[in-house]
Amino acid sequence: MDDVARLSIADRSDLFRESARSRGLTAAIIEKDFWVCWTLKRIFSLPELPSGLLFKGGTSLSKVFGIIDRFSEDVDLSFDRSGLGFAGDNDPQRASSGKKRKQGLKALEETCQRVIRNQLLPRLHESFRNALGESWDSSWNLQLAADDQDGQTLLFHYPTTSQDGQTDALAYIRSSVRLEIGARSENWPARDATIVPYVSQDFPSILKEPGCRVDVLAAERTFWEKITLLHMWHHAPARKKFRDRQSRHYFDVVRLHEHEIGKAAIKDIELFLKVAKHKEIFFPAAWARYAEARPGSLCLVPPKTRLPELERDYRLMSEMIFGEKPTFDELLAKLRGIEAQINEKAGG
Repeated sequence: MDDVARLSIADRSDLFRESARSRGLTAAIIEKDFWVCWTLKRIFSLPELPSGLLFKGGTSLSKVFGIIDRFSEDVDLSFDRSGLGFAGDNDPQRASSGKKRKQGLKALEETCQRVIRNQLLPRLHESFRNALGESWDSSWNLQLAADDQDGQTLLFHYPTTSQDGQTDALAYIRSSVRLEIGARSENWPARDATIVPYVSQDFPSILKEPGCRVDVLAAERTFWEKITLLHMWHHAPARKKFRDRQSRHYFDVVRLHEHEIGKAAIKDIELFLKVAKHKEIFFPAAWARYAEARPGSLCLVPPKTRLPELERDYRLMSEMIFGEKPTFDELLAKLRGIEAQINEKAGG
């Protein structure tokens, strides 16, 4: 992919526009998809990947599993906490008291921050610079995201083909790749896979290295991760506002449920309960009611007071969905059906 990354702005622009034309998409989407894949290639090509880093989340559902038909622009990554020194008695889930668990989670967060700041960031910066060449130094930037007070997010402003720095008229598509990294997630079950950017699929002869290998969280677990997230949002207090793009999780759950992987995952109630228990331990919030994230008491659709907020976000996010998409009312109806299907398993 480096050969395309090093092309002139004009040549890259022509390539992205031609690929976009063949797919009926915008050049901004094709361009960002390329840089998402290129970034993952750089990460998983590091000689010694820090602490078993794993690719997860919505972008993996699109790029690895082909389950969702929307553009996924951000990248979720997770360290293996045991590789950071939090195994055995140091594992927060084995803490003997709530106080010690809280201390363990705080220590885990601080360690994750240090590894990102002192190891991952400088190594990635060097890798990016070596791949792009010194002539590109002024056209890209990799730094800690200023809006993440936890210091666990990196922001890669890639060398866009747009002269004004905006890749598209849609404000929803930013000319940067956001790497959200943590160490609280569980990294199993997992598998290795290959991802390929759209432009490589459309013009396979142009890219010498069309794809890259990644370690990725199994989609079955991602299904339950998103289910428990929706349950959390149902119970969230009114003061806790939706972040931008939260509607993507509701759409993803519906698409996962329609896919063969989701149809298999929904039968694995044991995995569901393990995911909910993990959330209860590693993402503690009494109001989230993770103990109720189980058949018989699961809630997926937000309260009526939150629906206008979610609908506005879904209307914006819909621009990133390819092809046919459910209306907001259809989305809610499907979610209610999924909720009922899972709750019917109570006592089963």
